[in-house]
Amino acid sequence: MAELPSTLWPVGYKYDRGAFLKEAQQLALSDGLAGLTYGKLARRLGIPDRVVVYYFPTKTDLILETLGALGLQLQSVLARAFGGTCRPPDELVADAWQVFRTPEVEPIAAIFLEVVGLAAAGQAPYPTIARDLVNTWVDWLEPLVADREDPHAAALSVVARIDGLLLVRQVLGMEAADAAAHFDG
Repeated sequence: MAELPSTLWPVGYKYDRGAFLKEAQQLALSDGLAGLTYGKLARRLGIPDRVVVYYFPTKTDLILETLGALGLQLQSVLARAFGGTCRPPDELVADAWQVFRTPEVEPIAAIFLEVVGLAAAGQAPYPTIARDLVNTWVDWLEPLVADREDPHAAALSVVARIDGLLLVRQVLGMEAADAAAHFDG
């Protein structure tokens, strides 16, 4: 493995995939997925592009691993909010919405909305990524949903309602999303 001196990577430093991934997450959160490029990531790390390509051979690899890491962060925060017990879908949505309202989670939610938008526009590879993301979230939520008849459909409903609230917040603001979150009609 090449060892290149730079301001961020001292002489003799072996590159670390985890450090690349952490910086990729920060870049995605600040510039969106459209701004997550080999060139930008390499410049932020003070290394040549080819070193990034060595660790992430395709842009899809870079995107998937970045989204996976961000998803794990979000799951960790949501797991604490849910408390690990099966609950009715309405309670899961209410607790999740409190998490999604926080400044810590807002930029991660924006990334996931970007994936959905790029998928809706048909931009490869996002249709597949968006489908897989939704399926992953539904599978993760399924054991937490207190619905014995159809936990899969109930988990899918939770994801759809949260995504809807995120969309309303993005387009109309937090006040409108909060009003939608508390609608009991």
